[in-house]
Amino acid sequence: MSPVPAAPIVAPPGAPPPRPTRPWVRPALRIAQVLLIAAILYFLVTYLQRSWTSIEGYDWTLRPGWLFLSALAFLAFYFAQALAWWLLLRGFQLDSPLAVATATWAKSILARYLPGNVFMFVGRAWMCHTQGLSVERVSAAMVYEQALGVCSALVMLAVFFPFWEYRPGLTALGLLALPVLVGLLHPRVFGPLAARLLFLLRRPPLGVVLPFGRVVALLAFYTATWLLAGAGAWLLGRALVDLEVEALPLVIATYALAYVAGMAAFVFPSGIGVREAVLTASLARWLPGGVALAWALFLRLWVTVVELAFVGLAVGVDLLIRRWRPR
Repeated sequence: MSPVPAAPIVAPPGAPPPRPTRPWVRPALRIAQVLLIAAILYFLVTYLQRSWTSIEGYDWTLRPGWLFLSALAFLAFYFAQALAWWLLLRGFQLDSPLAVATATWAKSILARYLPGNVFMFVGRAWMCHTQGLSVERVSAAMVYEQALGVCSALVMLAVFFPFWEYRPGLTALGLLALPVLVGLLHPRVFGPLAARLLFLLRRPPLGVVLPFGRVVALLAFYTATWLLAGAGAWLLGRALVDLEVEALPLVIATYALAYVAGMAAFVFPSGIGVREAVLTASLARWLPGGVALAWALFLRLWVTVVELAFVGLAVGVDLLIRRWRPR
């Protein structure tokens, strides 16, 4: 099924005209962002210092086999995310070879570590433009990518929340939220919501929307990728702190929740500090607080290393295919 044109995006009735840009706003926001990041890092370091006795006295382990499996799980997660991006491009009838789309996606995610996540989207849009792809449709695909990422993480959280803390009321609300999340992605709902959000952010309008059937299939695919990410995080815990098998559903749900929290705290590059706080709090029943925080920080470092390895693999495979492709 082909993408369909979105409804024309206009300013909401009675909306005030856009305010004139003030030159001091952007530097002030940047300074505030730096101060917030510094505060987060300060509290993390302080907490580690206070908990150093429990961290030093903990019976740490290092099991290379589990560590290797964790790396494989995270590599599979990143490849699945890149594959989802390629499927989104195909959904918008954009012809991009899988290796090229994977390398483009891989290179763009490195910008997540820069202040202001906009660099990731601008960089990917520019790379796709140089490949002859429609910037309008690429931008629409990136909007869907973010929406599907958040919705799929919330779906995973709703499914695995009872393993975290079973409360009949909250469990029922989580299950009832599933059809609501799916309904939000229906073209007749998602189109107007995206239009208003993009208008407020002063971003180009969403020119086309995907058919509902394709969106549901992509949502299911994105949801399955969180199983890989959660398994990778648990395998790392198994390698370092001998995390119990019973903690696997909790880690899967927590990893998805940490992603959503990091997206909500968009002022922090790649959700730094916020995701670690969520992971630490959720593992309090399994690990001492200082040990849980140390594991969460090592998880950040480990994911970064695997991410860089994935980028190198993706770009290397793309270069090899380009080199040996018949001309």
